[in-house]
Amino acid sequence: MKYIITAFIGACFISACQPSTSTPTTTTATDSTATKGTAEEAPLEARILGVYKGDFVGSPIYITINYCSGSKIAGYNTHKGLRRNLSGSITNKGDKLDIQLSEPGDHEFDGVFSLLMDASLTKATGSWKPSNNKSLAEKQLSLTKLMEDASALGINYMSGEHCDILFDADGSCILNYYEMANDSTFSKQMNTLRGTWEKQSDTLIVVNWQPNPVYQQRSTTFILKYPSGEGSSISLTDTTGFFSFIENYY
Repeated sequence: MKYIITAFIGACFISACQPSTSTPTTTTATDSTATKGTAEEAPLEARILGVYKGDFVGSPIYITINYCSGSKIAGYNTHKGLRRNLSGSITNKGDKLDIQLSEPGDHEFDGVFSLLMDASLTKATGSWKPSNNKSLAEKQLSLTKLMEDASALGINYMSGEHCDILFDADGSCILNYYEMANDSTFSKQMNTLRGTWEKQSDTLIVVNWQPNPVYQQRSTTFILKYPSGEGSSISLTDTTGFFSFIENYY
Protein backbone atom coordinates (compact mmCIF):
# COMPACT_ATOMS: atom_id res chain seq x y z
CA MET A 1 0.00 0.00 0.00
CA LYS A 2 2.89 2.33 0.82
CA TYR A 3 4.29 1.87 -2.69
CA ILE A 4 0.92 2.61 -4.31
CA ILE A 5 0.55 5.90 -2.41
CA THR A 6 4.11 6.92 -3.29
CA ALA A 7 3.53 6.20 -7.00
CA PHE A 8 0.29 8.21 -6.96
CA ILE A 9 1.95 11.25 -5.39
CA GLY A 10 4.81 11.06 -7.92
CA ALA A 11 2.37 10.97 -10.83
CA CYS A 12 0.58 14.07 -9.52
CA PHE A 13 3.89 15.94 -9.14
CA ILE A 14 4.97 15.13 -12.72
CA SER A 15 1.58 16.23 -14.08
CA ALA A 16 1.82 19.57 -12.28
CA CYS A 17 5.24 20.25 -13.80
CA GLN A 18 4.13 19.75 -17.40
CA PRO A 19 3.83 23.00 -19.53
CA SER A 20 0.32 24.16 -20.33
CA THR A 21 -0.96 23.43 -23.83
CA SER A 22 -3.54 26.26 -23.85
CA THR A 23 -2.95 29.31 -26.14
CA PRO A 24 -4.24 32.42 -24.32
CA THR A 25 -0.71 33.91 -24.28
CA THR A 26 -0.39 33.60 -28.08
CA THR A 27 -3.78 35.21 -28.62
CA THR A 28 -2.94 38.08 -26.29
CA ALA A 29 0.36 38.73 -28.07
CA THR A 30 -1.38 38.81 -31.45
CA ASP A 31 -3.99 41.27 -30.19
CA SER A 32 -1.28 43.48 -28.69
CA THR A 33 0.62 43.58 -31.99
CA ALA A 34 -2.53 44.48 -33.90
CA THR A 35 -3.32 47.29 -31.47
CA LYS A 36 0.24 48.65 -31.75
CA GLY A 37 0.09 48.61 -35.56
CA THR A 38 -3.20 50.49 -35.57
CA ALA A 39 -1.91 53.12 -33.16
CA GLU A 40 1.05 53.94 -35.41
CA GLU A 41 -1.19 55.19 -38.24
CA ALA A 42 -3.00 58.41 -37.33
CA PRO A 43 -6.32 59.09 -39.08
CA LEU A 44 -6.31 61.15 -42.26
CA GLU A 45 -8.08 64.00 -40.46
CA ALA A 46 -4.98 64.45 -38.30
CA ARG A 47 -2.27 63.70 -40.89
CA ILE A 48 -3.55 66.20 -43.47
CA LEU A 49 -3.32 69.16 -41.08
CA GLY A 50 -0.39 71.49 -41.72
CA VAL A 51 1.06 74.17 -43.99
CA TYR A 52 1.42 73.67 -47.75
CA LYS A 53 3.57 75.98 -49.87
CA GLY A 54 3.46 76.67 -53.60
CA ASP A 55 4.25 79.27 -56.25
CA PHE A 56 1.42 81.59 -57.22
CA VAL A 57 2.28 83.71 -60.25
CA GLY A 58 5.89 84.22 -59.20
CA SER A 59 5.45 84.63 -55.45
CA PRO A 60 4.91 82.06 -52.67
CA ILE A 61 1.48 81.14 -51.42
CA TYR A 62 0.84 79.20 -48.22
CA ILE A 63 -2.29 77.17 -47.54
CA THR A 64 -2.82 76.14 -43.93
CA ILE A 65 -5.27 73.29 -43.27
CA ASN A 66 -6.35 73.38 -39.62
CA TYR A 67 -9.64 71.47 -39.73
CA CYS A 68 -10.73 68.24 -41.36
CA SER A 69 -13.67 66.05 -40.35
CA GLY A 70 -15.48 63.65 -42.63
CA SER A 71 -16.01 65.41 -45.96
CA LYS A 72 -15.46 68.92 -44.55
CA ILE A 73 -12.13 70.75 -44.64
CA ALA A 74 -11.09 74.30 -43.74
CA GLY A 75 -8.15 76.63 -43.11
CA TYR A 76 -6.73 79.79 -44.64
CA ASN A 77 -4.15 81.01 -47.15
CA THR A 78 -1.58 83.82 -47.14
CA HIS A 79 -0.24 85.52 -50.28
CA LYS A 80 1.67 88.80 -50.32
CA GLY A 81 0.42 89.52 -46.83
CA LEU A 82 -3.24 88.97 -47.70
CA ARG A 83 -4.88 86.30 -45.55
CA ARG A 84 -8.16 84.69 -46.64
CA ASN A 85 -10.20 82.02 -44.90
CA LEU A 86 -10.89 78.77 -46.74
CA SER A 87 -13.63 76.15 -46.42
CA GLY A 88 -14.85 73.32 -48.59
CA SER A 89 -14.93 69.57 -49.15
CA ILE A 90 -12.60 66.58 -49.38
CA THR A 91 -13.51 63.35 -51.19
CA ASN A 92 -11.70 60.24 -52.42
CA LYS A 93 -10.88 60.17 -56.12
CA GLY A 94 -9.10 56.93 -56.92
CA ASP A 95 -5.72 56.98 -55.18
CA LYS A 96 -5.91 60.74 -54.62
CA LEU A 97 -7.98 63.19 -52.61
CA ASP A 98 -10.16 65.79 -54.34
CA ILE A 99 -10.08 69.01 -52.29
CA GLN A 100 -12.24 72.06 -53.00
CA LEU A 101 -11.46 75.18 -50.97
CA SER A 102 -13.36 78.44 -51.41
CA GLU A 103 -12.36 81.89 -50.20
CA PRO A 104 -15.20 83.99 -48.68
CA GLY A 105 -15.98 85.80 -51.95
CA ASP A 106 -16.22 89.33 -50.57
CA HIS A 107 -12.79 90.41 -51.87
CA GLU A 108 -11.94 91.21 -55.47
CA PHE A 109 -9.16 88.61 -55.48
CA ASP A 110 -11.17 85.76 -53.92
CA GLY A 111 -11.57 82.48 -55.73
CA VAL A 112 -11.75 78.68 -55.43
CA PHE A 113 -8.87 76.22 -55.14
CA SER A 114 -9.41 72.83 -56.81
CA LEU A 115 -6.67 70.44 -55.72
CA LEU A 116 -5.72 66.78 -56.07
CA MET A 117 -3.57 65.54 -53.17
CA ASP A 118 -1.49 62.38 -53.32
CA ALA A 119 -1.80 59.49 -50.86
CA SER A 120 1.27 60.63 -48.91
CA LEU A 121 -0.55 63.90 -48.06
CA THR A 122 2.63 65.85 -48.89
CA LYS A 123 1.96 67.09 -52.44
CA ALA A 124 -1.00 68.55 -54.29
CA THR A 125 -1.60 70.01 -57.75
CA GLY A 126 -4.51 71.97 -59.11
CA SER A 127 -5.82 75.40 -59.93
CA TRP A 128 -7.31 78.59 -58.55
CA LYS A 129 -10.28 80.18 -60.29
CA PRO A 130 -11.51 83.72 -59.52
CA SER A 131 -15.02 83.95 -58.09
CA ASN A 132 -16.29 87.27 -59.35
CA ASN A 133 -13.50 89.22 -61.06
CA LYS A 134 -13.72 88.61 -64.80
CA SER A 135 -10.43 90.39 -65.41
CA LEU A 136 -8.52 87.66 -63.54
CA ALA A 137 -7.49 84.41 -65.16
CA GLU A 138 -7.31 80.88 -63.78
CA LYS A 139 -3.96 80.03 -62.16
CA GLN A 140 -2.21 76.66 -61.93
CA LEU A 141 -0.23 75.69 -58.85
CA SER A 142 1.60 72.87 -57.09
CA LEU A 143 1.84 72.57 -53.31
CA THR A 144 4.30 70.82 -51.01
CA LYS A 145 3.78 70.27 -47.30
CA LEU A 146 6.28 72.06 -45.09
CA MET A 147 8.06 69.92 -42.52
CA GLU A 148 9.75 72.82 -40.69
CA ASP A 149 8.34 75.97 -39.14
CA ALA A 150 9.92 79.37 -38.58
CA SER A 151 11.34 78.36 -35.19
CA ALA A 152 13.10 75.33 -36.66
CA LEU A 153 14.81 77.59 -39.19
CA GLY A 154 16.31 79.67 -36.41
CA ILE A 155 14.13 82.77 -36.86
CA ASN A 156 10.83 83.95 -35.50
CA TYR A 157 10.57 87.26 -33.68
CA MET A 158 13.30 89.90 -34.12
CA SER A 159 13.55 93.51 -32.99
CA GLY A 160 15.37 96.63 -34.09
CA GLU A 161 15.44 100.35 -33.38
CA HIS A 162 11.78 101.36 -33.05
CA CYS A 163 10.74 98.33 -35.12
CA ASP A 164 10.18 94.59 -34.92
CA ILE A 165 9.41 91.79 -37.35
CA LEU A 166 7.63 88.46 -36.96
CA PHE A 167 8.04 85.43 -39.23
CA ASP A 168 5.17 83.03 -38.62
CA ALA A 169 5.10 79.31 -39.44
CA ASP A 170 2.14 79.84 -41.81
CA GLY A 171 4.31 81.91 -44.17
CA SER A 172 3.09 85.30 -43.00
CA CYS A 173 5.37 88.17 -42.05
CA ILE A 174 4.45 91.23 -39.95
CA LEU A 175 6.68 94.30 -39.71
CA ASN A 176 5.86 96.96 -37.11
CA TYR A 177 7.72 100.28 -37.12
CA TYR A 178 7.58 103.92 -36.03
CA GLU A 179 8.45 106.62 -38.54
CA MET A 180 11.23 109.04 -37.65
CA ALA A 181 9.75 112.51 -37.04
CA ASN A 182 13.15 114.23 -36.99
CA ASP A 183 16.76 113.40 -36.19
CA SER A 184 16.02 112.59 -32.55
CA THR A 185 12.34 111.62 -32.21
CA PHE A 186 9.97 109.06 -33.65
CA SER A 187 6.27 109.20 -34.34
CA LYS A 188 3.97 107.76 -31.67
CA GLN A 189 1.85 106.08 -34.34
CA MET A 190 2.91 102.51 -35.09
CA ASN A 191 2.73 101.34 -38.71
CA THR A 192 2.22 97.72 -39.72
CA LEU A 193 3.26 96.04 -42.98
CA ARG A 194 2.10 92.54 -43.86
CA GLY A 195 3.80 90.16 -46.24
CA THR A 196 4.60 86.56 -47.07
CA TRP A 197 8.10 85.23 -46.53
CA GLU A 198 10.30 82.42 -47.76
CA LYS A 199 13.85 81.42 -46.96
CA GLN A 200 15.67 81.08 -50.29
CA SER A 201 19.01 80.03 -48.81
CA ASP A 202 20.82 79.84 -45.48
CA THR A 203 21.43 83.59 -45.59
CA LEU A 204 18.63 85.06 -47.73
CA ILE A 205 14.98 85.68 -46.87
CA VAL A 206 12.61 87.27 -49.37
CA VAL A 207 9.38 88.97 -48.29
CA ASN A 208 6.56 89.86 -50.70
CA TRP A 209 4.52 92.72 -49.23
CA GLN A 210 1.07 94.13 -49.65
CA PRO A 211 1.11 97.63 -51.23
CA ASN A 212 2.94 99.95 -48.83
CA PRO A 213 4.85 103.26 -48.78
CA VAL A 214 8.16 101.79 -47.54
CA TYR A 215 8.87 98.93 -49.92
CA GLN A 216 7.31 100.11 -53.15
CA GLN A 217 9.00 97.30 -55.09
CA ARG A 218 6.74 94.92 -53.08
CA SER A 219 9.60 92.40 -52.77
CA THR A 220 12.42 92.79 -50.25
CA THR A 221 15.53 90.68 -49.71
CA PHE A 222 16.86 90.34 -46.16
CA ILE A 223 20.35 89.08 -45.30
CA LEU A 224 20.43 86.67 -42.37
CA LYS A 225 23.61 86.33 -40.32
CA TYR A 226 24.06 83.69 -37.63
CA PRO A 227 26.16 84.14 -34.47
CA SER A 228 29.89 84.04 -35.17
CA GLY A 229 30.92 83.70 -31.54
CA GLU A 230 29.76 83.58 -27.95
CA GLY A 231 27.57 86.51 -27.00
CA SER A 232 26.54 87.39 -30.56
CA SER A 233 22.99 87.12 -31.94
CA ILE A 234 21.24 86.29 -35.19
CA SER A 235 20.89 89.49 -37.22
CA LEU A 236 18.69 90.43 -40.15
CA THR A 237 19.22 93.40 -42.48
CA ASP A 238 17.32 94.37 -45.60
CA THR A 239 19.38 95.21 -48.68
CA THR A 240 17.67 98.61 -49.06
CA GLY A 241 18.93 99.77 -45.68
CA PHE A 242 15.52 100.64 -44.20
CA PHE A 243 15.58 98.23 -41.25
CA SER A 244 17.86 95.90 -39.35
CA PHE A 245 16.96 93.46 -36.57
CA ILE A 246 18.46 91.04 -34.06
CA GLU A 247 16.94 87.92 -32.56
CA ASN A 248 14.53 88.34 -29.70
CA TYR A 249 12.28 86.16 -27.56
CA TYR A 250 8.73 86.51 -26.28
